[in-house]
Amino acid sequence: MDSSRRITLPLILLLMITFLSCASKPEEQIQLAQKAMDQAKEQYAQEFAPTDWKNAVQAWEDAQGLIARESYGEARPLLLRAKSRFEKARDIAKGRRDELFKEIQGIQKAIDIRYRGVKANLETGKLSTKAKKSLEDACKDIDSAIEKLNAEVASGDYTPAKFTAQKTLRAVYEAEKELQGGKK
Repeated sequence: MDSSRRITLPLILLLMITFLSCASKPEEQIQLAQKAMDQAKEQYAQEFAPTDWKNAVQAWEDAQGLIARESYGEARPLLLRAKSRFEKARDIAKGRRDELFKEIQGIQKAIDIRYRGVKANLETGKLSTKAKKSLEDACKDIDSAIEKLNAEVASGDYTPAKFTAQKTLRAVYEAEKELQGGKK
């Protein structure tokens, strides 16, 4: 009888400890998953890694539902899953954003080089008054577009920045064509 008590008492204690540890709210896991979510948001994971973002959000929402019902033991693995999926979405989004940023930088360099040529020809070229006025107006629009592009890049809005860069490069191309056609 004594030996069965020796075995039973530690077993009961172990079960109680396990039960109590599962019964407490998983604050640390919640914070870690929340931090991973915030980092994924900073990298625009919803835009650049939509499938992974959706899976992470689903795991997060499922965990939050279990936490609301105080099923903390069941919520723990979902919080870990949400954390790892948010981290994956963050990493994918960061890679894609870096690629897009490099592409935008390339377009910006092309704009800079070609636009300098347009301005130099505008100042030194022999143009009709009408062509010169038209090109000056085009240059004002291009300058505004370049400012907008720089602001979008600075704020990390790379998708609209790419569109603005392409549109600006097209405006520079049009100005180059107008410059060639407007020479006396």
